[in-house]
Amino acid sequence: MPVFSLTLKARIALITTVLAAVFGTGIVLAALHGAHRDLHDTLQEQQDSIVKLFADQIDTAMEDRIMLLTHQAEQLGGLLAQSGGANAEAVRAQALAALKRAVPVPATFNAVMLADAQGTTVNGGGVTSEVADRGYFREAARTLAPVVTAPIRSRTTGGTGVMVAVPVLSPQKAFVGLVAGWLDLSSSNFLVELLHNRLGTTGFYCLVSAGREPVYVQHPDHAQARQPAHAVGDTCGMDDRDGAFEFLMPERPVISRRLMSTTGWELVAVMPAREAYAPLHQMQQRFLMWALLALAIVAALIWLAVRRLLAPLTRLHEVVQDSTADLSAFERLPARHHADEIGDLSRAFVKLMRDVRERRQQLDRSERRLRTVTDTLPSLLAFIDTQERYVFNNLAYEHTFGMTVSELRGKTVREVLGEARYAKARPYLQRALAGAVVTFETEDPDPEYHCMETSYRPEWSADGSEVVGVHIHVQDVTQRKLETMRLSRISRTDHLTQLMNRSAFESQLQAAMTRFRENGGLMALLYLDMDRFKAVNDIHGHAAGDLLLQAFARRVRRCVREHDTVARLGGDEFAVILEDIASADTARHVAQAILESVGRRFHFEGVYADVDVSIGIALYRGGPAQDRELIRLADVLLYRAKGAGRGRYEIGPAELAGEVSA
Repeated sequence: MPVFSLTLKARIALITTVLAAVFGTGIVLAALHGAHRDLHDTLQEQQDSIVKLFADQIDTAMEDRIMLLTHQAEQLGGLLAQSGGANAEAVRAQALAALKRAVPVPATFNAVMLADAQGTTVNGGGVTSEVADRGYFREAARTLAPVVTAPIRSRTTGGTGVMVAVPVLSPQKAFVGLVAGWLDLSSSNFLVELLHNRLGTTGFYCLVSAGREPVYVQHPDHAQARQPAHAVGDTCGMDDRDGAFEFLMPERPVISRRLMSTTGWELVAVMPAREAYAPLHQMQQRFLMWALLALAIVAALIWLAVRRLLAPLTRLHEVVQDSTADLSAFERLPARHHADEIGDLSRAFVKLMRDVRERRQQLDRSERRLRTVTDTLPSLLAFIDTQERYVFNNLAYEHTFGMTVSELRGKTVREVLGEARYAKARPYLQRALAGAVVTFETEDPDPEYHCMETSYRPEWSADGSEVVGVHIHVQDVTQRKLETMRLSRISRTDHLTQLMNRSAFESQLQAAMTRFRENGGLMALLYLDMDRFKAVNDIHGHAAGDLLLQAFARRVRRCVREHDTVARLGGDEFAVILEDIASADTARHVAQAILESVGRRFHFEGVYADVDVSIGIALYRGGPAQDRELIRLADVLLYRAKGAGRGRYEIGPAELAGEVSA
């Protein structure tokens, strides 16, 4: 699947556009942040002015009502001072009637009330009630000053409202009662009308009472009315925190507060962010739309400008790509180049390609001459680069692998040799690529034995700093190898018996002792000497003696294992190496088998011969002993056996000869 990649023009245009967009976005965001801050300050100032005006109106209305009640309290002070005794009820009724005539109901209050110094009230029709336990009564009696309560529940009607109470003083300034006006929060009055005033379309007001346990006097959500509120910084239940990107997507409402002088209450006005910043949001949308349009236009203009500026580079790029297959492609470039970096690059490329074409032509001529010479050679010759790809090969290489020169060129050694042969050649190839000259042989017995000698010779760069490739030379050395093997076999074999000769035996013994010296285990060396061989030689001649030696060798060979070593040391002396035996008994069994086999009469070409054999068995289980010492021990044991009567064996040393199988 092809990998998608942007062209240089597209990348330059994209990077330029992105940079312009980043800087432009930074400027736009800074401008939007400033616009949001300025709009917020303006909205806050306007809303603060509105809340101040509205709070002053409520203050004025409340102050007028307090003044009205205060005036009536002054008028009724002397009358209530005479309300003691039997005529107390009549005096209270007279004072209540005067209060109702002076205070318009419901224009100012929804109801009025009069109480004497003991907290007894007259509500009309002779019905009385007690308010001495009310907080506003105790506060007015204590402070002798007007009191405006938080919302309370009426004991007579059960409704909720605000009580405005003014103490009544006697001419001697003693507390003799109070007059009060009732503002029912479920009826029409100036406090209730507060909710009917809207701040914008979705804005609203709420009124928070004073004191240690403030509550909402009025709230647009009826469920929140008379619920606890914050004495300072109340938000009417709205979240007053900034959003993550407040200046782009405002979430914090505009909140204004005003403390009322008459009651200590706080008037709070809340304008939701959605409505407050709607003009800014609309402006942002239009601004972003135009900004995106401008960015698209800028990107198109940048791309067109870059395309025009890089047109010579585009032509150069096409020619460079075509030059991989056509070395004359550079001739399609204009004769005159621009006086800029691209022009300099084009001129340098043209000069380079002329040199490359001339060198390629020289190389082709040189390669043709080289192939003329190498194609006559039977050896396989090739050259590979550092990626193990074939750069040159001769005709023998093509015939061997059944490929044409065009099929071989560019292929890797792995692809040509196959996985199995490449796995064998890979370590040598890696050493050659590392700078070493490597020669190795590979043998293949199937279908018939043949041997190939391969040489890897690295080629170094002109300055000798790195390997740039490897020369491969492969030649068939089967005949030479077979001759070498034949000569080696002859040099190691006794010509008469075809057993190992003394030289091969000594090498085999040294190797065996080295293995058992390192790995442990038990081995045995048997020295054999044929008894009465000289008599057969003297009576029947040397030819018969030779036949006897051959027959003797075959019988001994049959008495040992296939991998055991049997050698003729010279004359009628033989040796056997038994490796990895279980115990000394194994060596005894082999020696006994040889004695029995040789003890049977020999018959060859009409000649009968009776001979015996004496055997010396030297055991070895590791240790510092050398092969000469083991041979000397076996020889001593052999002559001990001869001296004891011939046709028998002796075994030692004693400490090993006593071992038995586990």
